[in-house]
Amino acid sequence: MIKNVIQSAKNLGEIPRRHLLQLRRFRHRKVPWTSDDARVKEIFLNDALPEQERYRELFLYFVRGFLYYRAPDKAHVYYPGASSRHDASIDAMEGFCRMLPMIAAWIKSGREHVIQNIDGEPVDLIEVARDGILSGTDPKSKGFWGHIQDFEQRMVEAVNVALSIWLLRDFVWYSLSSAEKKRIADWLLEINGKEVWDNNWHLFPVMINVVLRSLDFPYDQKSVNKHYDRLKSFYQDNGWFRDGLSGEYDYYNAWGIHYALFWLNEINPEFDPEFIRCSQTDFIRTYKYLISTEGIPITGRSICYRMAVPAPLVTGAINGLDRISPGLARRALDCVWSYFIGKDALSKGTATQGYWQEDIRLLDNYSGPGSSLWSLRSLIPAFYTPPDSDFWAAPLEKLPIERESYEVPIPEIGWIIKGNKETQEVVIIKENNAGNAFRSLQKQTFRRKLKQVILCKASRHPNGYVKYKLHEYSSLWPFWVEEEVNISGELKDHY
Repeated sequence: MIKNVIQSAKNLGEIPRRHLLQLRRFRHRKVPWTSDDARVKEIFLNDALPEQERYRELFLYFVRGFLYYRAPDKAHVYYPGASSRHDASIDAMEGFCRMLPMIAAWIKSGREHVIQNIDGEPVDLIEVARDGILSGTDPKSKGFWGHIQDFEQRMVEAVNVALSIWLLRDFVWYSLSSAEKKRIADWLLEINGKEVWDNNWHLFPVMINVVLRSLDFPYDQKSVNKHYDRLKSFYQDNGWFRDGLSGEYDYYNAWGIHYALFWLNEINPEFDPEFIRCSQTDFIRTYKYLISTEGIPITGRSICYRMAVPAPLVTGAINGLDRISPGLARRALDCVWSYFIGKDALSKGTATQGYWQEDIRLLDNYSGPGSSLWSLRSLIPAFYTPPDSDFWAAPLEKLPIERESYEVPIPEIGWIIKGNKETQEVVIIKENNAGNAFRSLQKQTFRRKLKQVILCKASRHPNGYVKYKLHEYSSLWPFWVEEEVNISGELKDHY
């Protein structure tokens, strides 16, 4: 009985009545995903099929899940899974907003915008985006996302909304009434003057204001200058930024910072172009060695974003940077998505809350059912380019590890990247962590479970030591399974 109460509380959070009813609706509904999960896996891993067909199926898989879990208010998506420390409405807002840029990029590229949902009914994705944005930003609507406050998740998702509006300006924005445009802009402008976490979050007000300026709406240049200057203070040379809060280095460089810098340059090519181009070129020079055909050496927080790892290679190829070609970037994209799809990282119409399959031990407390969709940040710029663009038309090239073994030092951050061509293993050696003892992942204690029940918020162990402080991180043996390897060198059947 107690166990069931704990599980229920973990998935609820602080829930307004309408959101509680929505959760019940989906949790008691039979989910018809078994065949769709198998279909996307079969098609995407079939190298004999045309590449565009494989990626179209991947796009449709995510869209079908999005439409299936979408609420009647059209601005929330209630994916199944363990909730975050936020309330259910925020988790569901995240579910909508993190899918929106991929839909917008797909439409912007000229690909079809009318698709079939899981029931075979036609759906116009332009209307889906338009209706959701209008509902979410209207205080009188049942779908209203709420007002943006200090240090709040709405800031993160507001950036996805702003980017999507810019991508869909010819399809949605210019067709809106003056009142509708003002209502959306007023909601986005709420981010100005608010406190943000002292890390990649500084890019959120920058992105929003740059988008509003591009659409000839009021914006706050002082906010842009303040936050952008602070973000640049984290720069450590050769393309790498430290995490402002922890001082650590992780994949937020790829899926957070350089991803945002790419879009800033696309939206306003005059926005600090020399720094953006030089830092991204320098970053790619070493970063491309982290990807193999057999996974990545994962380290740091937000592990559930793992499929976004090739994002800066994709954006670098689109920008024509010297250190990356379209064929190499697309090979990296394909290897990452093929690896994780082969490990069943897609389930029930979305990405799992783990590394391979579900693994709540790896999930941060700020992550909920829709958080894993940050993984789409490698697909979004890829779908932003038309099917006949150089990015998609160039012949595939081998990854560095498919060509030779290597040892690549990154002294600016204290890393050495080692790659073994024979085994396809990539290892990150963190020189500053030499001598640190291995520790196991900490499971959720009874005290944390009790706290979770009382407060109705996620209270998982952060496991910061094993995510950041080990001496080595391997692509073949992720840190949480190293202790579970048999003497024979085979993984136990634990996932």
